[in-house]
Amino acid sequence: MKIAGVALVLVFAALIVAGVVPRLRDARELEAESASVRSTPAVTVVTVKRSGPTSALVLPGSIEALHVSPIYARTSGYVTRWTSDIGAHVTAGEVLAEIESPEIDQQAEQAKASLGQLHANLNLSKQTLDRWLALVKDSAVTQQEVDVNQAAYEAAVSNLKAGEANYQHLVELQRFERVVAPFSGVVTSRGVDVGNLVTAGATLGSTGSTASARPLFTVSGTDTVRIYVDVPQSAMGLVQPGAHVDVLVRELPNRLFRGTVARNARALDAASRTLLTEIQIPNKSGVLVPGMYVQVRFEITTTTPPLLVPANTLVVRTDGPQVAIVGPNNTVHYRKLELGRDFGDQVEVITGLDDGAQLIVNPSDDIREGVAVRVLAPVGDTK
Repeated sequence: MKIAGVALVLVFAALIVAGVVPRLRDARELEAESASVRSTPAVTVVTVKRSGPTSALVLPGSIEALHVSPIYARTSGYVTRWTSDIGAHVTAGEVLAEIESPEIDQQAEQAKASLGQLHANLNLSKQTLDRWLALVKDSAVTQQEVDVNQAAYEAAVSNLKAGEANYQHLVELQRFERVVAPFSGVVTSRGVDVGNLVTAGATLGSTGSTASARPLFTVSGTDTVRIYVDVPQSAMGLVQPGAHVDVLVRELPNRLFRGTVARNARALDAASRTLLTEIQIPNKSGVLVPGMYVQVRFEITTTTPPLLVPANTLVVRTDGPQVAIVGPNNTVHYRKLELGRDFGDQVEVITGLDDGAQLIVNPSDDIREGVAVRVLAPVGDTK
């Protein structure tokens, strides 16, 4: 009986050992595998794809009037009245102000009277010369006396021309007593009031001192406005004269303005490698005003669209920008890039990357060259 009991105990012990040992081995292997998984960095990746055939290049700009003219006094005197204030729409030739110049008026009258004297002197010189020319034929006078009278006649002709020019000059100054608009537009500044003393080319202040060439008015022509933008060298082919662009104004979200490239500088700025370009926009409604900030959008169409990568996949180092690519066997490889245009959340890649590559999003310091990683999220799209 004792022997049978011992055998039965041994059998039960063997069965227990045979079931527990594999379980312990499996548990140790599972724990080791879990530890290995926990030590492998987890990453999220996106798949690189090309952009669409059409993309946009948006550049900042500022609205300017096509014509801007500060208007100065061209004759001296006192302002007797003005007719247009800031914001007023004026037409070409419309009177903006009137200046009273009694000194100019008196000088014009004097010059006009002097013309009568000069005409009389010319007639007398002509008659005298004719007489001496008749006498010289009979040798009654010498040729020298004839030459003297010829010179007197020519001097009288020149004096009359000088007198007429002086009179016309004074008449023109009288015309400038009426300050008129040089073209149709909007008055954007007024620098005079009734009673102000103005001099040709400047306006006198209340203390009598000459202000630094302060204009009487400033008129801006806004029926057509223009924008100057600096176009990068990579897009200079888009800004040939006649090309159309879209102009966006943040304060007018429901309006799209159509502009036309009028001209470009035909030379790049050596510092910024940009091409100064002028864009003109019809503005009959006057909704676009000088000084307004706008964005100019160029449409770019290409047969070989560029690759785009999210900005949060870039790693900027001393030797240039790089990305971390998940290669075969989920190992990491860093690739240097040559970047193109920056669109904010995305960046254009010129060289260094292949279509379809898987990039790690926001790679941490643990993501080193050759490290194995776990991909948490499914492969996404760069768009």
